[in-house]
Amino acid sequence: MHGMHVTLFCGGPSSEHEVSIKSTQSILSAIDQTRFEVSVLYIQKDLSACVFQPKKEWWIPTDPALYKPLSSVLAHDLKKTDLAFLAGIHGEFAEDGQLQGLLDMAGIRYSGSGRYASTLAMDKFRSALVVNALNGIVLPDTILIDIHEDSNYDDLTFPLVFKPNAMGSSVGVHIVKSSSELQKILVKARKGNEFKDALLQEYIEGAQELTCGCLQEKNGTFHKLPPVEIIPQTSSFFNYESKYEIGGAVELCPPKHVGEKISDQISDLTVQIHMLLGCQTYSRSDFLLKNNALFYIETNTLPGMTQTSLIPKEAQAVGMSFTDLISFLIDQTP
Repeated sequence: MHGMHVTLFCGGPSSEHEVSIKSTQSILSAIDQTRFEVSVLYIQKDLSACVFQPKKEWWIPTDPALYKPLSSVLAHDLKKTDLAFLAGIHGEFAEDGQLQGLLDMAGIRYSGSGRYASTLAMDKFRSALVVNALNGIVLPDTILIDIHEDSNYDDLTFPLVFKPNAMGSSVGVHIVKSSSELQKILVKARKGNEFKDALLQEYIEGAQELTCGCLQEKNGTFHKLPPVEIIPQTSSFFNYESKYEIGGAVELCPPKHVGEKISDQISDLTVQIHMLLGCQTYSRSDFLLKNNALFYIETNTLPGMTQTSLIPKEAQAVGMSFTDLISFLIDQTP
């Protein structure tokens, strides 16, 4: 007896294409196959796609004849799908609301946040301005720049953090020590041409990095999760490498070097941020803590979903296995 039919979305044009494949493999190996009938929709970087039944061994079809434009796949090949499961797809296109907009138009139900919340949360600068309305949050000093505009940055205080305003997963984040170094990064960014808006943000030296998820049932009830304290081992901050390499960071859940009061406050604020941005079912927010001031960094609406990712770790800490977590995300989709 197979219950609902779930299609795992995977791949996409983003800088996190490979990570998405890892997440989807993890989801596939843990999803409750007694309850859900599973297929995979794989999106190539050029947005052509195909739907396939995954075998025991993971395989992505290589025959070009199987691929057609994503819009056509959404219109014709998901007729028996009850839910598009988006937990394994990350980064631009999936996380910024574009994919959700296409699914809305095709009339396909999908997991996680809707188009509006996704677009807002992916825009780090504007979502932070919204979150700033909450008590207990401080924003790091931040300016938004267009990387194509020639400006003189000599009067800024260095070191500072340079980051693309709307890219996933710490891609392109740098700690910049001088205006000449900043100019070099800008030249490189213009060449790469992957983004237009960037943030120059105060570097909060010696801050503790914390991240926290929350889970929301479809009736609106929240499950608070304990934060994770991240202690980078390989680099001075949690960059793309330390995020995905074994031993790149020590992750403590619940946190070891943060008092229970602050830890609870972070869990509560995560729920408030989730509601304020209009997220759905789950989200994860990142913070820095220094001298009892809690700085808000950003919210992820499609956070990593391998067995060792942060939300699965937090769920584990409250007694929820990875399989349970996947079932929750499917069952609690409104």
